[in-house]
Order: sequence, then C-alpha cells, then structure tokens
Amino acid sequence: MHAQELFQALPKVDTLLNHADFAQTNKTLLKPLITKHLQELRQEIQEIYTKIKTQDSAHSHTQSAPDSHAVAQIQEKIHNLNQTIQNAYNALFTPTLVPVVNASGVVLQTNLGRSVLSEEVAQKLLPLITRYCTLEYDLDKGTRSSRYTHANALFQTLFQTDYEFLVVNNNAAAVLLILQTFAKNKKVLISRGELVEIGGGFRIPEVMKQAGCELLEVGATNKTHLSDYENALSAECAMILKAHKSNFTQIGFCAEVRMQDLSTLAQKIGVIDYYDLGSGYVSGLESLPHAHYTSQNSQEPSLKEIFSAPPSLLSFSGDKLFGSAQAGIIAGKKELIENLKKNQLLRALRVDKLCLGVLQASLEVYLQNDFDAIPTLHMLRISPNFLLSRAQEFLKILRPLESMYNFEIIKVDSLSGGGSLPDMKFESYGIAISAKAFSCTQLEERLRRDYSIITRIIADKVVCDIRTLLDGDETRIFEALKSLAEK
Repeated sequence: MHAQELFQALPKVDTLLNHADFAQTNKTLLKPLITKHLQELRQEIQEIYTKIKTQDSAHSHTQSAPDSHAVAQIQEKIHNLNQTIQNAYNALFTPTLVPVVNASGVVLQTNLGRSVLSEEVAQKLLPLITRYCTLEYDLDKGTRSSRYTHANALFQTLFQTDYEFLVVNNNAAAVLLILQTFAKNKKVLISRGELVEIGGGFRIPEVMKQAGCELLEVGATNKTHLSDYENALSAECAMILKAHKSNFTQIGFCAEVRMQDLSTLAQKIGVIDYYDLGSGYVSGLESLPHAHYTSQNSQEPSLKEIFSAPPSLLSFSGDKLFGSAQAGIIAGKKELIENLKKNQLLRALRVDKLCLGVLQASLEVYLQNDFDAIPTLHMLRISPNFLLSRAQEFLKILRPLESMYNFEIIKVDSLSGGGSLPDMKFESYGIAISAKAFSCTQLEERLRRDYSIITRIIADKVVCDIRTLLDGDETRIFEALKSLAEK
C-alpha cells in the first residue's frame, strides 16, 4: 500500500465532528482531540515512507516495500479511530483526584492526602461552602474583619495561652514567612543535625536562602551543644531556629539542645527563638503500649508540653499529627504575630474559607477532649487487640473467596508517616493475600490500578494493614478480589 492510499484513508476533521458516534459530545472539546489524533497518524505514515526513502537512497539499485506489519498497525488505528477519540474525550471528564482505600498501614500517607476528616467535621464544613460566610466580616460591627480571627480564640483556649495564632497554607510557608519577616539579610543559627530535606526535595537551607537569610550552622551532624550556639552568636544574628527532623531520626552517639534552653539563651541576648515543630500533636499519643520508639532520644513533644514554656515563635502542620486541614499554624507573642501580618508576602500565603472551616471544626472537637473524633489520632491509638478482632471479622468476610486466594492474619508494624514520628512503630495486624491465578506483584498492581486499593508487599504476599482501613473498606476489598477472580 502506498503512502497516498493511507493518507486518503484518513477521515476529514469535519466528517468526524459530524459523525453519529459523537452526536452527544461538546464539539469545542472534541475538535482538538480529532485534530491531535489525525496529526499523529499522519506523522506515523510519513515516518514509514521516510524510512523507505532513506533506505533506497543508500541502496540505489533496490526499491524497498513498506513494512507490512507497520502498515497493518496504521490501518487498525484508522479502523479504531472513532473509539480512540471517544476514549480520549471521556478521559477529559474522568477525575484523577479520587478516593482510595489506604491499606498500606501508613496513617499520614502524604501521597494519599495525609489526614482524613471525620463525618462530624465534614458536615460542619458544608454550610460554609454552599452559602456565603463571615470569612472577613464582623456581624456585630457590620464592617470588614480579618480571616485570621476565626481560629485564633479557639487555639488560645485549647492551649491556655495568650499567644496569637496565624494560619498560612502549609508549614513550609510558615517557615518562609517567619524567616523573611525577622531575619532577612541577617544570620540564623541552626544545628547541622537539623538541616533536613522533606518530601518533594524541599530543604531547610534552601527555604532559608529564599527568605534572604544567612544560614549559620552550629555543632556537628550528630552532636550539638548549647555552647555551640553561644560561640556562634554575633551582632548580625537575628534568630535561633530549632527545626523538627521530620522523616528521619538519629540514634547512638548523638545529642541536641532542648528548645527551652535555646529560648533562655535567645531571651538573654535579645534574639528571636523559633521552633519549627513541623508535625505537632496536641495530646493523646503519650505512653501507648503498642507504640515503640527505636530511640529514646527523639520522642515527640506534645503541643501542650511546649505551651507550658513556649518559645517566642513556633509553627506546625495542620494536616499531620494535628489531624486537620493542610495549613501552617504559627503561634507567637502578639507583637511578633502583628509583624508577620504586615508582611506583604502573607497575601500570597493566606488560607481560604475551606481550610479555616476545617480548622475551626477540628478545634471544637479538641476542646471536647474527644481525640478519637480526630481520625488520625484514632488510628494511631487503636489497640492491637481491637485490630486483631477486626482482622478476624474481615477474614470471615473473605471466606467465600478461599478457592481463589489464600488468606492469613499476620502481625505487622504500622507507621505514622508524613514526616511524623519517624522512629516509632505501631503494632498492628494485616490480612496477607496470595492469589492462585497470578503473582503477588500482579495482584498488588491490579488492586491499585483497577480498584484504587493501596496495599504493601511483605514476604511475597499482598498485605492489607487493618489499622488504616476506614468503615466500608473491607467490603471494597472483598468486591475487588471477587471481581479480579471472575475475570
């Protein structure tokens, strides 16, 4: 078949636009898809015959024929063109942000959205997004107000403090705003052991550089002493920063300086003491019998502990151990918070009514001391005995599938995740699954790609960790396994 015949076999754009197969489509969206796929086919045809011409010019005494297999592929693509375009059109309306089953055992799985919200919190959010609200309006005065007032009083009540609170869109934004406000063109002291890189390649030193600060490292990678800070102080120093280590920990021959001691030193010499706490939690994770630190050097302080003797400024994430919306929550002395509010950068970092609504609802739950109404805390606090009981019930649900799969209950370790409690493991139980018709990796992939079920592989078996399963997830897993077996 010659090139001209293949080109002539391609339908015209208008012909496809008016084809009955596309009668129910939006033609404005459809036309670019048609044009794109026709252009790709033209290019493939051209490449086949360009290759032939190149071969013929190198061997002038021969005349090549087109690759019959390549021509057949082109013909098949032309035959299936309408369906291909229809699939591409349907994909435009298929969301990629969809719910998943988190059976991985990582509670704060960053890739899966970190903290989930309770139905109670979600219901309180609904009126704020379906109606107008008092985002920046004072009903008593009938005048404009600040969006930062809504969570402030609740935070103050929760932590029994007169510190002011400011909310930005994440904790990295909080660090940037604080450093840029108080330490631009000045020096900031930080331990070498705290120059961390968090997910996505974001590094504390780079954030400090963007804020216009001069980083002044003190101590050694594994050990930093108070004298290291004292010896590094100078007139150009504006701040002492202590940064949470996020997703790693140090064990063995290591030491760091307590924030309280850094605060005492900072106040003595008149510089700002700032604690980038990162993943702060309120309370409720102390002395859990099923949670084990690998090192006693890096136990996570609660926010209530910190507020008993707070630094001048501190910040933490809203969607990690706090279990609420993605946000960077800044707490500090009133005059410092007022200075942050005057920074023009705040406009670019501010949060919307959705974030503030979630924080407000979460804080109301905290004020009732109902930690189990915060799903993140609830999952971390569940006892292994309860998880074992739930695993046994799940096994009963899976029993009708035993002719196609092998199931067993195994002990596993769950993780907090999200750069929180990196050296703590939570005893848990999981259902280990092996399929009789396909491999472990095939089963994991099919569950993930076809049914949005995220698992992990242990000892060549797919494992569903019970700790991170939400209500109804067992049924979804059962239905997925049943559907896979029937295919």
